[in-house]
Amino acid sequence: MASTIQLSRTILVTQNYVRNAPLTFPGGNNEPAFSNADWVRQFLLAPPFAWPWNRKTVSVTCEIGQQDYSVALADYGWLEKGIIIDPDSTAVEIEVKTVLGDETVPNQPTHVAPQSDDGAGNITFRLLPPPDKAYTLKLVYQKAAPLFTATTGTWVPIPDTLSYLFNQGFLAKAYEYLDDPRFAGSMQLFLRQALAANEGLSDADKNLFLGERLVSERESQNVTGNAALARQSRGMF
Repeated sequence: MASTIQLSRTILVTQNYVRNAPLTFPGGNNEPAFSNADWVRQFLLAPPFAWPWNRKTVSVTCEIGQQDYSVALADYGWLEKGIIIDPDSTAVEIEVKTVLGDETVPNQPTHVAPQSDDGAGNITFRLLPPPDKAYTLKLVYQKAAPLFTATTGTWVPIPDTLSYLFNQGFLAKAYEYLDDPRFAGSMQLFLRQALAANEGLSDADKNLFLGERLVSERESQNVTGNAALARQSRGMF
């Protein structure tokens, strides 16, 4: 799916809702637009959101007894799934963990973790237990979000068909930046839309994620409301 909509278009749309309040300052590296847009894209491409248009797969040949495998993945974001394929072509999905301990006794791997990142595009994946055969390890991952460097930059890899989603997220962040009381409701709408658009999440995952985020947003709303009340009180004296 194509991604052609530029950040400048999103900014123009948003300014219609904020009475043309400035969202870019040339002397400030187009902030806060860049930071707000980066947040929206990073949020949408981070766990638990797994998108078919942002998915890549790489295969690694395992060695008997070797637990760690360094793979050059410059666009790596997060590990979605791991699959072990036996030399006889039997494929088994293994559990993804954030970190794994040491093990010396070889067997068929049951777990995989992105154990470390050297900061230069090389990710070390660890298997547990270490393989007892020359399995093929298939790693399914989501790509990392790029950063905006110009307002002419597009929302790639997010397709144009989801423009309503990143526009809503950007609007919510603009409300937050401007201390607008519409922030909380706008952010809640963005969260619900993001969950509804992602078909890879179960209903249980959606409810858990939404519940946690809404609690966080309610706390943020309380802080904003208290600050607004304090400003009103100061104006009375």
